[in-house]
Amino acid sequence: MRAAICAAAACLAPALLAADTGLRAGVARVEITPGGPMPMYGYAGRKCQGEGAHDPLYAKAVVLAWGDSRMAIVTLDLGSIVSDRLRAQAAEKLNIPVLLLAASHTHSGPLFPLDPAVESLYRDELERKVLGALSEAASAMFPARLGAGHGSIQLGYNRLLPRDDGRSRALFDNLERVPYGPVDPEFMLLAIEDDQGATRALLVHYAAHAVVLGPKSCKYSADYPGVMQARVEAEMPGTQVMFVQGGAGDINPLFQGRSGNEEQDFAVSTKMGELLAANVLRARREVQAIEAGEIRHKRDVIKFTERWNKTKTIDVGITTVLIGRDIAIAATSGELMHKLQIMWKQQADVRHAFFYGYTFSSGGVWPGYIPDLRSAAYGGYGADATTRIEVGARPPIGRQDLSVLGYRLGRLQSRDRN
Repeated sequence: MRAAICAAAACLAPALLAADTGLRAGVARVEITPGGPMPMYGYAGRKCQGEGAHDPLYAKAVVLAWGDSRMAIVTLDLGSIVSDRLRAQAAEKLNIPVLLLAASHTHSGPLFPLDPAVESLYRDELERKVLGALSEAASAMFPARLGAGHGSIQLGYNRLLPRDDGRSRALFDNLERVPYGPVDPEFMLLAIEDDQGATRALLVHYAAHAVVLGPKSCKYSADYPGVMQARVEAEMPGTQVMFVQGGAGDINPLFQGRSGNEEQDFAVSTKMGELLAANVLRARREVQAIEAGEIRHKRDVIKFTERWNKTKTIDVGITTVLIGRDIAIAATSGELMHKLQIMWKQQADVRHAFFYGYTFSSGGVWPGYIPDLRSAAYGGYGADATTRIEVGARPPIGRQDLSVLGYRLGRLQSRDRN
């Protein structure tokens, strides 16, 4: 009988049925596609504004609670986002002290103003919508179980190519799909089920720039992450699929639509999204239960010296979250390179270490590119002249993350109980 039920897809991951039920969760989504033309994110050479939508843009929220501890993750089909107002409102109005705003980094979304001093009707509207989705999720919580899984597929290449002169140069277009390395091909899954075993949310974490669609594309689109989410949702009815970008600062997609023909270029985006979706669906069957527990966190805004002007500083926000003893999330705004993601996953002493890049959480500004030391030494786009933050900034952030996790797991002593 059990085999028949599983064959009917009622229990893709039977191990989750034995998980702890002390966790509660809520999910919601809202469309954030602009209602009219707007400047689009990325591509300095782009000649057009947004000319309608090819596919809808969404903000998707999941709220998690264990006892009095709460957190929320919101994934957004945007290039970047900074919103202290949303962070403050989530804490004050919804009692959510940890809010991770994770941009997919699509270059086919609207340009979200990062300077709060710049008036923006779109920002005001988006913040209202996201707060509404958070409120909806927080008001409809259900007993939940967590599961985590992993898979691997190389859909990106390292765009910083070493040259004969010892310097790296950026290769933005790679129509031959040469899998230049190194990259991090791993994708990670965080599944949230209700007490009936139905998957209510599935967070997919992967590191590759959402730039399948090039500068000639003038329609709003979530790019390949949007295709992946739609395909997986179609195969898993009732599941809200969410995409979290990782350390993709030096990783471009192997699939690129650069013809200028709308139909052809969107077909390329669809192909890459479907490849990722197929692998996610396979990996979903192997997701294993994770014992949930108290949601503990540490927020910091760390001041760094500017790389090119030592008289100036940049405030970078970072949040470290520990769910129970087995799931850790490090979230930082800006475009971090993939080696920093690998370093975090290797050194964090937990079973499942998630590295959320492009994610605003603790204040500060959007710092732009944050290269690892080796990339900074060899240079190239995103590693030298296009950076703002001092060389070597990420390692001290990494040590802070690990010391916090060590304390949370009882391996270090600390008076900080926030």
